[in-house]
Amino acid sequence: MKAISDFLKKTLFKGRQGLSGIPGDSAPVNMTRLLLNPGKILIIPYKRMGTVLLATRVFKSLREHFSEAEIHVGVHEAWSVLIQRDPTIDQVITFGDYIESPGSKEFRDFGKSLKENGYDLAFFLSYQFDREIAALIRLSDAKLRIAFNENEAMDFFNLGIVPAPGDRYEVERYLELLRTLGIEGSVRDYTMTVTDTIREKARLRYLPSGSVASPGRIVGFDLTREIVGAPITKKNAETTIKTLITQLRSTVVVFYEPNKKNMAAELKEQFGKDIILVEDRPVSTLAGMLSLCRFVIAYNSDLLQLINALKTPVLGVLTQQERIRWTMDSFENFIHLDRQENSWPSPSSLITASKELIKKTKSDS
Repeated sequence: MKAISDFLKKTLFKGRQGLSGIPGDSAPVNMTRLLLNPGKILIIPYKRMGTVLLATRVFKSLREHFSEAEIHVGVHEAWSVLIQRDPTIDQVITFGDYIESPGSKEFRDFGKSLKENGYDLAFFLSYQFDREIAALIRLSDAKLRIAFNENEAMDFFNLGIVPAPGDRYEVERYLELLRTLGIEGSVRDYTMTVTDTIREKARLRYLPSGSVASPGRIVGFDLTREIVGAPITKKNAETTIKTLITQLRSTVVVFYEPNKKNMAAELKEQFGKDIILVEDRPVSTLAGMLSLCRFVIAYNSDLLQLINALKTPVLGVLTQQERIRWTMDSFENFIHLDRQENSWPSPSSLITASKELIKKTKSDS
């Protein structure tokens, strides 16, 4: 009876999520053969920018192990520029916002196009389970579909890797998954460069001639959307921005996502010309403005990964667990300012850490 009950609950759940048309159990596969000599491989990280950047750090390991395979990576179109020129992959496949609507025609059509590619292997390269990405990989009908074995993941994958217990850097988790399959590798450095053209285009758009912002006085502040952890409140943002303006005499560039637009607008009304609002896409403009910042205060993994790739100094306002998951000791020009789950650093601690970062990066330059 329990098996029947669980089946009915799962069926009803899939119907509510628009997943009722997702194929069921897979046919048995020769896992050894597929891992030895795959023709085509599909990799889809979690759909956020930060996870795409984290995933790039193990692409080289996959390329070196599967030297003859054709490797495709699927990402949201907004983040495709981050990996378009990656020499370790063969093709970037992009999807749009319909990724949030697995019941939509666009979602199903994209899944059908993936299936037509005839993938032998598919990796969901993220420790954080996402039902929509899982459904997409299932629609690809890749012969061997691999993910971390978590929650309802095995409704979509036919090989689940049980993660080792304990907290550690997210990329190390990916390497553990690969090593379980006999794929050796290490963390690859990921560095992005911003051309003078992109930087100047961003400067002219947001810092036109006659702007009150002076070189060296531009500081970035992360107002993008949280995926895990406690969200930042408007009060937290106000405290940070006010501290940077009054104590460091800075112009603050507030980086935000569309769903934080209202909060960003309220902050603009409050602080006026002392802050500049910059949306997180297109990535080229975002990167251009990040490169103009003396440093950036970030509390969200997404922006933190891009800042690190650009080698822009960053003050990470993270819990201890977040620091372990999203950063590593080799991060350059990085200072960690601890926060608790339900509290934000005081103005004095923000200034002390900011001055320490400025001093550190001056001595390193």
